[in-house]
Amino acid sequence: MKINIDSKYKKMVKVMLIVFPILSIATAFFSLPLEASLPIAVLVTIIPLILDRFVFSYKVLHVMPMPTEDMLVHRLGTSWVAHDTETMDGLGIVVIFKYKHVAKDAYNMLKAWNYGKVIDCSENISFKAVREQDDMYSAFLYAGDRIKSIKASEALAKEKHGEKSKIAMSIAKFYMQFSFDYSDNELKKKCIESLPYVDELNLNVGYVENSEIKMYSKRGFRLKNFSLTNRSDVAQGTIESLNEWVDPNGQLAPINQAVVDSVNRVLESNT
Repeated sequence: MKINIDSKYKKMVKVMLIVFPILSIATAFFSLPLEASLPIAVLVTIIPLILDRFVFSYKVLHVMPMPTEDMLVHRLGTSWVAHDTETMDGLGIVVIFKYKHVAKDAYNMLKAWNYGKVIDCSENISFKAVREQDDMYSAFLYAGDRIKSIKASEALAKEKHGEKSKIAMSIAKFYMQFSFDYSDNELKKKCIESLPYVDELNLNVGYVENSEIKMYSKRGFRLKNFSLTNRSDVAQGTIESLNEWVDPNGQLAPINQAVVDSVNRVLESNT
């Protein structure tokens, strides 16, 4: 039988199992006859066997690659793209930041989520859209399960604390939440509603230069793990289940909203 004990009590348990028998032996030799003290002395020899019955549990926090502070401050919004808006061939979404160096940070974070690759065959990047009500949608971008990195963290923990130790893994991951109101934009609504019908979603990162959106890299990420779900069907315990739709109006700082308005004016003049 194994006894599970939190690792914070490890030193105390070892001290008790060593000190108490020693004190008992010392007391026995002074107060008991030899034939009574010998069995107590045997107890010392079985202390390692007793210790072997204890399994110590260690809490390990596994942190997925996280964003920079600039990414939190200078995210402007998103833009849908497609090679063909009729068939939605090449459907993708671009996360837009104010500055190129911030877009670089975001791109590198996404690349780290996918172990340095752009094709996400192992579903290391998740894009989950939620159909709210009245043409409103929420979307969430976050790291997938990334089993490979979790197993590596567990192996390192066992190497440090012993193969027989029990590792209780907690995972911290960053997510981006987007809120859309497409009540007056049929094309954008068509883009998000096409998610269930495409085999691959392109994800890229952009920045603003001279009121125009520039892609940070020509090589975007090709996602396999994406979906569109009704709010009532969202699985409990997921990131999307814990966050409700947030009105996007007024969420940006005025100086960043001015940049977005400038970009939108340029886009409108080109269409």
